[in-house]
Amino acid sequence: MIVSFIPELADGMPALSSGVERELQHAHEAAKQVYVIWTPKKEPSVFITQTANKIFRSPQEAMNYFEKQYEYKNGR
Repeated sequence: MIVSFIPELADGMPALSSGVERELQHAHEAAKQVYVIWTPKKEPSVFITQTANKIFRSPQEAMNYFEKQYEYKNGR
């Protein structure tokens, strides 16, 4: 599993490098679960949306999702 946090820069652009995009692609190709926490207002590119299993708009949204997944798998 990989979880990548992409913050928004002061100019409103995503703080995203080609290295991060490549790491997400590599994880996707290796059949890993790929999750992205995308906080910029600008929509993510297809390079992100096509490799991510799920995109969250905040760290809290991601935490809520993973907590529910954990509770489900543990019968809680």
